Amino acid sequence: MFFLSAVASSLLIAAVRGAELTVPTANSEVRGTINATSPHVRQFLGIPFAEPPVDKLRFQPPVKYAAKDRDIDAKAFAPSCMQPLTTPESDAKDVFHVYMPQLLPGSPAQSEDCLYLNVYAPLKPTAEKLPVFVWIAGGGFASNGANVPYQVPDPWVERTQGHVVVTINYRLNLFGYPNAAAQSANVGLMDQRLAVEWVRDNIAAFGGDVDRIVLWGQSAGAWSVNYFGYAYPKDPIVKGLIAESGGSTVFASSDEEHRGFSAVAKNAGCGEGLDAAAEMACMQSVDAKTLQKVFANTTGFMFGPVVDNVTVFADPKDRAQKGLVAKLPAILGVNSREGSSFAPWTAEEGVKEADMIAGSKVIVCPTIDEIRIRFEAGLTTYRYFYSGNFSNITPASWWGATHSSELPLIFGTHHQYNHNSTEFEWNVSHAMQDLWLSFATNPDAAPKSDSFSWPKYDPAADTVASFASADNVVVRLDGHGIGGICT
Repeated sequence: MFFLSAVASSLLIAAVRGAELTVPTANSEVRGTINATSPHVRQFLGIPFAEPPVDKLRFQPPVKYAAKDRDIDAKAFAPSCMQPLTTPESDAKDVFHVYMPQLLPGSPAQSEDCLYLNVYAPLKPTAEKLPVFVWIAGGGFASNGANVPYQVPDPWVERTQGHVVVTINYRLNLFGYPNAAAQSANVGLMDQRLAVEWVRDNIAAFGGDVDRIVLWGQSAGAWSVNYFGYAYPKDPIVKGLIAESGGSTVFASSDEEHRGFSAVAKNAGCGEGLDAAAEMACMQSVDAKTLQKVFANTTGFMFGPVVDNVTVFADPKDRAQKGLVAKLPAILGVNSREGSSFAPWTAEEGVKEADMIAGSKVIVCPTIDEIRIRFEAGLTTYRYFYSGNFSNITPASWWGATHSSELPLIFGTHHQYNHNSTEFEWNVSHAMQDLWLSFATNPDAAPKSDSFSWPKYDPAADTVASFASADNVVVRLDGHGIGGICT
């Protein structure tokens, strides 16, 4: 009798899990999976949110995914979007390839058909409706995507059972920011908006609360988050913003004559002297991998967001002062040695301090500008400063709390790839996770953990949350010393 009961119980559990792994969306049912490392997290991987941006849709604003009555087997990541080619020689000079490859895409698979997202939802949710994070990865608007080992959120969701995370792909470099005479829109940023709209329309079926969506990104993802607030002041959909190591005033490139696109077109065999429409049509017919090789070898041009006064604005401060920004609370901050991963280095000597500071300015100063803009506009901001230097993330002692090094702690992946994490590292990780989740749970209230209450930023008081400074998990300090390199 016991044996039969045990078998019946196992079958029942399997049936329940099977039901929870099949979720209806606006277009179709998606079938997810559960892995052994996070047995209480439902993972729905590779869900399309837009039509494939190929052929005549290449370089164009995304088109909402429209296929009906099609079951989606959502058990594996979709390919990353097309990104620059690397070589063994260039990889050997890149500090991330050498020391922290877990911050690079986990699979080399790339495709122009890449507009997919992933949903991570608890199997045993703590409430009927849970707060939702929509994650936008960084990468300089040129590389990366939703399949980055250190940025896979299932360990965090496994720990809390109290939130949902959505990670997205979006078009990069030339494919996302062509700046062509016939099409100058920042279509990669438009991809992000369409993904947020998909979340709004579908996340309730996964246990998410449509009224508690937070847009969260780092580096180029942080710029994207800040751009988003200025672009959609009346209908942001989300209720809060988190921008780690990024502002809204740099990455925009200027090429008003569209010379970059035309240079690539010429090198791709699309000739000279074509009018804008003919040039675009020709470029839409070139094989994607061929185009990838061509633009990788077309020097002197950067393909990133441009000021279009639709998705990216020339003067964010003026826009904020006029109230033309989403009136949302936000978390913003930087790391103590942002620039150590951008500076020239050697394994023996590390980086020169002057080079580290120069690299840090690119990240720190725009972030501080954004914090100042928000404060002067009366927008609630929670400011942080991260100083963690953990050898299982940044094994070279000179590296320190470099750009992106906080991410493994927030995602809960810091222990997975090198040696085990220290107790202090776990404590910092949990403190950051708990405060980020407190913010998402109630964006209208100050974030709190068991031992820390985070006041909104005021430059005249100790309101900056300082993580992993000396032996302190999190303490308050003022922000005057943080931006010293920007004066």
